[in-house]
Amino acid sequence: MGPLWDARRAFWADRATHEAQLRANFLSLEATRQRHVGSDPNTDRYDPDLWTDEYQFLTGQAQGNIQLDLFYDYRTNVASYGTWDAWLRDHHLRTLVLWGKYDPSFLIAETTADQRDVPGAEVHIVDGGHFALDTAAPEMAQDIRNFLSQHGH
Repeated sequence: MGPLWDARRAFWADRATHEAQLRANFLSLEATRQRHVGSDPNTDRYDPDLWTDEYQFLTGQAQGNIQLDLFYDYRTNVASYGTWDAWLRDHHLRTLVLWGKYDPSFLIAETTADQRDVPGAEVHIVDGGHFALDTAAPEMAQDIRNFLSQHGH
């Protein structure tokens, strides 16, 4: 998990002390833009409505508090990652992973865990950020079609 998670982990450890920091880290206009664009050097490929609409939603009446509650609960997901990884190792599922190479939250290096936990996992690094569909929808759709056709669907 990328450096953005430092503020998030601090929030999980002491919500009251770190709530203002998390609001800036997660709910600000710049943070919202960053979720979409990440480290992509080609920012002109993105429609600014992607993050301005999301930001408007996040800053709506009570929505920020709802998002913080949801994000605080997300710590239980992270705590379960090891259990989920073990389940994947034990069940040998056909797996397709599509990953945005400019995602600031979940780093490309994490795809090695997918390949370790699910031998034979098909991993595609696409030209996008956290919401890779923003810029790579046609490519991702083709990857999905190919994967499904290879597996009799």
